Amino acid sequence: MQQLTGLDASFLYMETGAQFGHVGSLTLYDTREAHEGSLYKALRRSLPERLHLLPPFRRRIVEVPFGLDHPYWIEDPDFDLDFHLRHIAVPPPGTNEQLAELVSHLHAIPLDRSRPLWQLWVIEGLESGQVALYIKVHHCTIDGVSGVEMTATVLDRSREGSTLPPAREPWQPQPVPGDAEMFARGLGGMLLQPGKAVRFAVRTARDLPGVAALLAPFADAVGLGRLPWPFGPRRSAQIDAPRLPNTAAPQTSFNRSITPHRRFAFSSLSLEDARRVRKAFGTTLNDVVMAMCAGALRRYLDERGELPEAPLVASVPVSVRSEAEKATYSNRVTAVLAELATDEPDPVKRLRRIHESMRSAKQMQEAIPATLLQDFTQFATPALFAQAARIAARLRIADRMRPPFNLIISNVPGPREPLYCGGAQMKTYYPVSAVAEGQGLNVTVQSYLDQLDFGVISCRELVADPWKIARYLGEALEELCKLAR
Repeated sequence: MQQLTGLDASFLYMETGAQFGHVGSLTLYDTREAHEGSLYKALRRSLPERLHLLPPFRRRIVEVPFGLDHPYWIEDPDFDLDFHLRHIAVPPPGTNEQLAELVSHLHAIPLDRSRPLWQLWVIEGLESGQVALYIKVHHCTIDGVSGVEMTATVLDRSREGSTLPPAREPWQPQPVPGDAEMFARGLGGMLLQPGKAVRFAVRTARDLPGVAALLAPFADAVGLGRLPWPFGPRRSAQIDAPRLPNTAAPQTSFNRSITPHRRFAFSSLSLEDARRVRKAFGTTLNDVVMAMCAGALRRYLDERGELPEAPLVASVPVSVRSEAEKATYSNRVTAVLAELATDEPDPVKRLRRIHESMRSAKQMQEAIPATLLQDFTQFATPALFAQAARIAARLRIADRMRPPFNLIISNVPGPREPLYCGGAQMKTYYPVSAVAEGQGLNVTVQSYLDQLDFGVISCRELVADPWKIARYLGEALEELCKLAR
């Protein structure tokens, strides 16, 4: 058995009746050159050959009674590939909107914890003649980077197929342990908690000077700025230290308690156009993506008469995965906060403000140890963590407080070479991410070949038409391209 890390397990604890811990992707394929004429048949043949390269596909969760400690992975003795591989079609005529509606419905169904936490759906009936694959995997298994690696393993790197390395040893299923054994493990884990807490406190205290400077705006907000250091930041020694966003995130219509229902939309834009904007204004590609999102959100909220005077704040996931940790399925990610300058009508000034905000956010991320979040979640009590998520949802706390940020914007580097399934080339790679209590909108982009593939997902009751946001992303890029000439 292998125990989940605290960060991995936190994606299990966060689940409520409306908040799910899985993420996914929607990929489209040109089947004219498919070897077997059916992607479902191709996957049903190829997946068993590469399961030894996909450990999450055959392992399931075993939880510790009463939430005494983090759960464990075991090799599922009842693994059934046909349970996870599904085949479905959209009704005629099979438009993109119908495809997105089907994916919205499938994404709103929680994964069964008594089985490996993934499903793959082959979707036919599209009017374009293409075939879609929708795959969802629980976030406790993968982050964005490892999700890309998982997709590349499921697929082939050439039209003729991939040469797969053999399994080092035969796969061995494991018996499901009983409650008594897991309870004993939980008690053993509890005995180690004080030591974990002490080590976390020592590491945090060691890095406290840098952390204190970064938290200066929040310290002032709660009246701690005048207290002696280390409780109040020592500003005189940290004049040039990076800061959190100067303003708290404003309230918007999508920053409320969420329901279990989802809406999804997607669009593909030119990566070369985004690079041209980056080069013209001396920013990063991620800054351009953030500016596109800011422009789209500004227009969406302005049309509804809801554009706040204060700028929106985005949470931006940042991978801290090292080279040695590649090809491992777990979460190695942290996040930073950045202002989106949605109060600025000029697109170029908005881009430059976002560039400065992201530069400060990156400095903050470098100043705070990458392991801080992982250390905290490692000794956090699972039962309390899960109970807190349920209480927050039940009391609708998100409706009573200003949000810490307005939405998540994630930019995941994808494959630079074409991928294939049964000889059919993958044409697009749309992310299907997750929303959270109080943040009913998520915009994630995956680069693939020469394009940026955007997936916009929302709580159905909070964002009625994510297709508008997807369309405005393209118009925001077009506007920046015109100004970059």
